[in-house]
Amino acid sequence: MSLTVLDGKLVSMTFSKIDAGPQFRQCPACGNQTSIENPVCVHCGAGSIDAVADPQKIASERRFLQELFNRSNPFTMIFIGINVGVFVLMSLAGGFEMTSVDPQVLVGFGAKQNNLIAQHHEYWRLITSIFIHIGVIHLLLNNYALWIIGQEIERIYGSARFVVLYLATGIAGSLGSYFFNPQATSAGASGAIFGLFGVMAAFAFRYRKEIPEFLSRDIRRRVIPVIFINLVFGFSVRIVDNAAHIGGLLSGIALALVVPYMRPNERITPLIWRALQVIFLAVILISFVDAFRAYKGPRLSVSNLTSQTGQSVETYFNNMKDANNALSESCRIAVGLNNSKDKSGDAKRAMDAVERGTRYAKSAPNRDPKAEEYRKRLLDLLNEQRDILTNYSSEPTAFDNKERALASRYYDFVQDYSKWLPEFLKEHGYELKSGDR
Repeated sequence: MSLTVLDGKLVSMTFSKIDAGPQFRQCPACGNQTSIENPVCVHCGAGSIDAVADPQKIASERRFLQELFNRSNPFTMIFIGINVGVFVLMSLAGGFEMTSVDPQVLVGFGAKQNNLIAQHHEYWRLITSIFIHIGVIHLLLNNYALWIIGQEIERIYGSARFVVLYLATGIAGSLGSYFFNPQATSAGASGAIFGLFGVMAAFAFRYRKEIPEFLSRDIRRRVIPVIFINLVFGFSVRIVDNAAHIGGLLSGIALALVVPYMRPNERITPLIWRALQVIFLAVILISFVDAFRAYKGPRLSVSNLTSQTGQSVETYFNNMKDANNALSESCRIAVGLNNSKDKSGDAKRAMDAVERGTRYAKSAPNRDPKAEEYRKRLLDLLNEQRDILTNYSSEPTAFDNKERALASRYYDFVQDYSKWLPEFLKEHGYELKSGDR
């Protein structure tokens, strides 16, 4: 301590560290005193306990991470591939959309819809809905999240347990949506992805004394904020099915507390997990087979890729309307053909109308089996009208009878089609105005 005095007054006081000299420790090998700053004993060369323990700890943690994260993760990529494959098929049915999907396509491919599950016993929708996405953005976000968290979980738990965890938490998410968001038609892998986040968080807590400390700390630092942010986002955005997210998250936490991870020294997956993996994969396959058998959505076509949601409905309506008007025009001309002063000219105009109507009918997209049935009926009537007009010059006496018979069938078609059309349009969010048939 130094003092500064001015005119008899103490004006400053400075404290400095007292040099106590070198400090020593006792070497555990030879018992002699050696400098504490030197990790090696100056007498026998033995290292201190800390100096020996630190490299061993680092080497042990390195081996742990190498064993864990050098494992393959095939089923993460397989599930991403299934998501993409299903979306491509959906695009072939209803168009390639960024943020939406034709509701009929969504339901047709197996989205969760409570009334179909409860009333028609389509329980497979609890599984198929995990692999269905509503637009490109939804698909990309979920697949990116699955790629990040899925690889880690599959390497930590092994492929067999990963399949079980993914599907089990996905089903739990679907059940959460079923019971707590019953009005929603929902789909997406986010319930299963939240389940994987729950598994990761519980893993870091359950095995915090077994795994490297920095790994447990890093997992908690990364995973918990992601869970919190996404739950807050889900509660603030109405279209997000947070019931599915919470169902998946809670089930993931619960499963991770009872399902052991695949330790670094575990070389062979126990038979029980391999058997459960096969069962769960079979359940996925059977669910999609059931969805295929029950499919009532639009016919798959490459031409649908360029259409937007609802555009094919409008195209169908407009093309059928134009084809119908063309056939009506042809029939009107044909009725007075025998009494016409310009038979050849009127016959040509009637035939031109048939050709025009045929083009419209052929280009009407296939929306669903019933819509396709009406398209084919109209196309058959147009083809029959073409045949009648083609044979007019050779069978003029039979022409009127054939034309009246065709007019009768055409009338029946118009009546049936007019009754069906409003409900069809309503299913797709359209309202039929007076005079639009």
